[in-house]
Amino acid sequence: MWVNRAPFLAVLITLVSVDVVAQERFFRTGMHSIGLSVGIIDHKYTGNADIARGTSYQGPAFGLSYTGPQLRTTALFARFDGTRAPVKRTLVNVSGIGWLLPSFTLRNLDNTILAVPVGLLVAWQRTSGDIDSTPLGTQAILLGTGGVLEHQMGNRTRMKLRAMPLAGFTSTEIVNALGFSWAADAEARLEVNDFFSSLGLNISYIFRYQVWNVNGSRAFSSAVDEAYDYASVMHIISVELKF
Repeated sequence: MWVNRAPFLAVLITLVSVDVVAQERFFRTGMHSIGLSVGIIDHKYTGNADIARGTSYQGPAFGLSYTGPQLRTTALFARFDGTRAPVKRTLVNVSGIGWLLPSFTLRNLDNTILAVPVGLLVAWQRTSGDIDSTPLGTQAILLGTGGVLEHQMGNRTRMKLRAMPLAGFTSTEIVNALGFSWAADAEARLEVNDFFSSLGLNISYIFRYQVWNVNGSRAFSSAVDEAYDYASVMHIISVELKF
């Protein structure tokens, strides 16, 4: 169904859709960073059926991250024991959040910028087992707006704070239904230029609370009820080299 393909197209759009202002400086040095991420995931089942209960997970996850002028992406991987069967399970979480429209700058001082960006969050999470023929993949596309505060702390150091509530649609690969998802996404990032020769350093902390409710709106489906409902809390620390 097109619903399950749409998030992949949205990820592509997020990767190439940058702020119009940032287009001119996209390929300059010092605008991109890649690194390692460690996350603590608390992904809980909140529905009322046994079919999807075994995909809950609480624990660490490891992966990669990328930060660009108007984009932040993270891919996390975890391996854990299933709760309903003695079988190893795999969890993969991929998300990208991009600022799709030019930010509305409220105030721009010499060392401080306060702005209101419009953003798009694309999230995809999949859990599967070694002998599980029906893995559970859930995706969401959310749109929102929030606030950004950037402060230049010195010649080489900058602090960035971002917070954004988002809401949109979610779906799962198992059932042919749409639902409602909302999230609160926040980030605190310290950027140091010329940390090692011409390379910079980014250290960031990300917090995200997201609700995945495949049948959150009964206008789309009344057959699924509360069978595929989840709530996730993620804490992610990333260390990236800036080039």
